[in-house]
Amino acid sequence: MTNILILGAGFGGISTALSLEKKIGRRSDYKITLVDRNSFHLFTPSLYEVATVYGLIEDGFAQYLRTSVAVPIAEILKNKKVDFIQAEIKEINLKEKYVLTNGGNRFEFDYLVVALGGETEFYGIPGVKDYAFNFKTIDDAVAIYKKILDIRTGKTKTLKIGVIGGGFTGVEVAAELACCANKIIKDCRLDEKCVGIHLFQANPMILEPIGEKARKKIMKRLEEEGVDIHLNSPVTEVKPNSIVTKDQGEFNNFDLIIWAGGVRGSRVLENAGLELTKKGTIEVNEFLQARENEKVFLVGDCATCIDPKTQKPVPAMAYVAFDAGKTAAKNIINHIKGRELEPHRLFYDAWIAPVAGKWAYFHYKGFETAGFLGYLLRQIVDLRHFMMILPFFKALKLFFKDLVIFTKND
Repeated sequence: MTNILILGAGFGGISTALSLEKKIGRRSDYKITLVDRNSFHLFTPSLYEVATVYGLIEDGFAQYLRTSVAVPIAEILKNKKVDFIQAEIKEINLKEKYVLTNGGNRFEFDYLVVALGGETEFYGIPGVKDYAFNFKTIDDAVAIYKKILDIRTGKTKTLKIGVIGGGFTGVEVAAELACCANKIIKDCRLDEKCVGIHLFQANPMILEPIGEKARKKIMKRLEEEGVDIHLNSPVTEVKPNSIVTKDQGEFNNFDLIIWAGGVRGSRVLENAGLELTKKGTIEVNEFLQARENEKVFLVGDCATCIDPKTQKPVPAMAYVAFDAGKTAAKNIINHIKGRELEPHRLFYDAWIAPVAGKWAYFHYKGFETAGFLGYLLRQIVDLRHFMMILPFFKALKLFFKDLVIFTKND
């Protein structure tokens, strides 16, 4: 029997598991095992919505809100011949072909797919871990949601929030926080002069990978929504209620500080015996294999794939990881059967930036649009993903649930 072990149930891991199951799941000479520390697949593109939703009556654990973006793996794999194990990976031993979990379980493999995603990178900046809210997991998003509730129900007449990081995550959360703040101003009768959303970016521009035309429109939208953008402002320290920047000094009296500044590869890879990049990821070849081991494939945030045309790493995006999972599954089967492997077809000329309310900038190859149409296209993309991983009616149910919850700020 050929054991195929997949580590991580993010976009890349789920895609690999479903693609493999579709091709070989009914055969008894293959075993597909998926391992993840969570019991759910996290729909990260809507994580910012969870953190900033307003007007939702929730229980202490925010269970209803959590299920808007946390899709149970049991539902995804129902009636599929994929074994799911909920466990946290402790060690990867490529020489002896096994993986250890924190619970002491050992899983042997013939082929390994590493899709562990990334971890937050703090760059050694003092105070970030202690005083800024992280923004990576569902627990992080719920913690921010609860903090905003505390601010709203408190006696304070101010609302000042700092978001550090001008990538897609930072822009999306800052914009939606501005919508949330506008609701709080009306409900709590706050003075608009005492409310502010500040976005800090170390470099001269936000959203560096995109074109200048799109960037200008997005910046204009952010400013119209009341977001103060601080460019060329590398953060050197975070204090309990303040952010210190290199050139502009210290910004004080923040009620909430959010770190959206960087991602690195999973630290589980550090002792796997593979060469790491500066970002803690593994560089893969054109077939998505580790260069040191042809039976190890990597997809998602833990992998670095170099575009031969630009000689630059392919951006880490959800759909890019999902596509990579399909290629990894195909090439595992090709390798088992002794067939020629297929190079991964690189495509990353598409992105969507939702910027407050029913407004988004949509880019796909040569087509671009901004505004309500961009928002509608974003909804279609989300629904498409749900339908790729869930049965039709469950996908529709989740989609409309999210639509109801996440339009409360609009």
